Amino acid sequence: MIPGDSEHPEGLVATGSRDTTILIYSLNGGQPLHTLTGHSDTVSCLSWGNGLLVSGSWDHNGRVWIDWECKHDLKGHTGPLWSVVLVPNEEESAHQKSTSILTASADKTIKLWQDGKECKTYSGHKDCVRGLMVLSAKNFLSCSNDASVILWAITGEALSTYYGHTNFIYTISLLTEAGGFVTGGEDRTLRIWGSNGNCTQTIHMPAQSVWAVATLPNSDIVCGSSDGMCRVFTAAQERQADAEGQKEFEESVAKSTMAVGDLGGIKKSELPGKEILLAPGKRDGHTVMVRDGEKVHCYSWSSADQQWTAVGEVVGGAGGSQSTSGKVLYEGREYDFVFDVELDQGNRLKLPYNVCEDPYFAAQRFIHRHELPQEFLDQVATFIINNTKGMTLGGETSGHFADPFTGGARYQPASSASTNVVADPFTGSGRYIPGSPSVGISDASDPLTCASGSSSQGTMSPSPSHFFPQLIPLKFEACNSAGILSKLIESNSMLSPDKQLSQAVLEELVGAVSGAKESNPKLLAPLEVALQWPVEHIWPALDVLRLALQSDHMQNAWFTGERATVLVNHLTSLIRLYSLPTVQLLALRCLANMATHELGRQTLAKAWEEVTSATVEISPYPNKNMEIAAATVLLNYSVILGTTGNLEKQCKVLSGSGAIAMCSKDPEAKFRSLVALGTLLYHSAECRSLAGSLDLKSVAQSLSGVTSPSKVGECAGHILRLL
Repeated sequence: MIPGDSEHPEGLVATGSRDTTILIYSLNGGQPLHTLTGHSDTVSCLSWGNGLLVSGSWDHNGRVWIDWECKHDLKGHTGPLWSVVLVPNEEESAHQKSTSILTASADKTIKLWQDGKECKTYSGHKDCVRGLMVLSAKNFLSCSNDASVILWAITGEALSTYYGHTNFIYTISLLTEAGGFVTGGEDRTLRIWGSNGNCTQTIHMPAQSVWAVATLPNSDIVCGSSDGMCRVFTAAQERQADAEGQKEFEESVAKSTMAVGDLGGIKKSELPGKEILLAPGKRDGHTVMVRDGEKVHCYSWSSADQQWTAVGEVVGGAGGSQSTSGKVLYEGREYDFVFDVELDQGNRLKLPYNVCEDPYFAAQRFIHRHELPQEFLDQVATFIINNTKGMTLGGETSGHFADPFTGGARYQPASSASTNVVADPFTGSGRYIPGSPSVGISDASDPLTCASGSSSQGTMSPSPSHFFPQLIPLKFEACNSAGILSKLIESNSMLSPDKQLSQAVLEELVGAVSGAKESNPKLLAPLEVALQWPVEHIWPALDVLRLALQSDHMQNAWFTGERATVLVNHLTSLIRLYSLPTVQLLALRCLANMATHELGRQTLAKAWEEVTSATVEISPYPNKNMEIAAATVLLNYSVILGTTGNLEKQCKVLSGSGAIAMCSKDPEAKFRSLVALGTLLYHSAECRSLAGSLDLKSVAQSLSGVTSPSKVGECAGHILRLL
């Protein structure tokens, strides 16, 4: 929202888009007043203040705009930008406008800029930094995929780190002038925090992801979530929903299903019954899982209501637990084990441990953190050794685990079972072909972080899946020659006589691409004429082109000189400029079939930005056929770009495929998009490192539970293993 001016006193709105532009609108609506260009990838964040518009993009750069012209380029980050905010000066006057800017990035850092120059870098988060909130000229907050919020001094010091979320934190907003704030994330919760950094209230949502939160002037909270709903929460009784509305919300939360990964993983046999609900919770948002017959339900403690509230049925596997990712998230880091240790005094402490660590190192860290007597060292280390005996990286263990102090049981993450997946042919052009056989990898892990050591020599790809990497582009090859000819004749008859082709020419044209006649590229000359027909009549000609592009001889004849570029421009303009779904569908299928042979693949590689942008920006798609066609275009690009090492191009395809996987309703489109993701992630370690910033893990997690068809969920599960 931008304050109005003399020409538009009602105010202005700025929007950023995947089409790389920023549009400025009047609040009264209508056409854009200004179009700002310059970014080369998705514009992901905007901020306004004191006459400055600041934008951030997945192209790794920020831009500062004054009077709708770019004043500064903010270059310095090595990953996509997720948040930009302006920082007020300590003593700001009417003659002194703020030019200090903070930017947050997927490269795990925050940067401070002054007059377009980088002044400071803030390092402290362990994963992508997703949101920023300025408290004053001296302090600001940041939230991250590492499940933490950090309070920073503008001078560079990390003053405090706040934990509470159990998964990615996507969004943060200031709640009170005193410094209270609200956050939302991937753990199905909206959390309210006091100015002292304590979580004072946890609101469970009937959706996996809370994407955005904002605070209204009356302190009400607005949030948008992955179930497509926008909800408003208020502390003012007079603005609260009626009893029926509140009951409906509570029931939707209670009926939702949540993955074991949302709570860290646990064995069902160790869960208590409902008798545990007779005792009060230890803090607001304290969650317990309760065994109810064969089902497991999760309850959360509300300090305000002094009661347990059902927040959903727990089901297997959406990631973040040992049953899926092999890890348990604790205070922003992943561990192989997080033991619950109950001391004699009744205090329960968390003991995190990775199997690549020295047990004595982990024990000493535990003792120092909780200020325990040093004589406990051998006891804790022995407990770790005994309860992880025989464990190796990626291994499994079984049996009962005893608490080192009380002998009681502890939480044990579940183990996963491998699944044999059989790929299926779905286009008639072949099947998914796995990559080369897996090679044994000697992995030297860091003893403190468990990060694998790597070097430029000897770095190997992960083992291939049954679903990816895809090695051969897919094509649309179905041919109904009689139907195509009939439509060609019908469209031809609607033209003025001087532009019509003879029926004999049309028959010869269809015969040239249907196999009825010998493949002779010279017979395609009339097709160039037909491709210039008015858009309402062009689609039968596009269907002929689709079939022609399957032939190597046809491509060699067609793609000479500038004809290849002209053809790609024509197809992308048909996708972008016209709203006839049939025309868009066949243009997409033509682009997919261009990848059938090497000359077409070279043409697509040169035109990657134009084609991928046109393919993605028309989503959501009006029908399943278009969803499948768009997914196939990007899948073929994953084959073309998989081994090129061009990260910018690969990220564009990753981003588009992730978007199609989430917005498509057709399971085949979802599946092909997942295969595209898997192919690029398999080939590129850099792509895997940026997967979090592109939200690919949450895409795979949300689709991993799909069982009909099972290949969608299974393919998503294989992607999670890469991440």
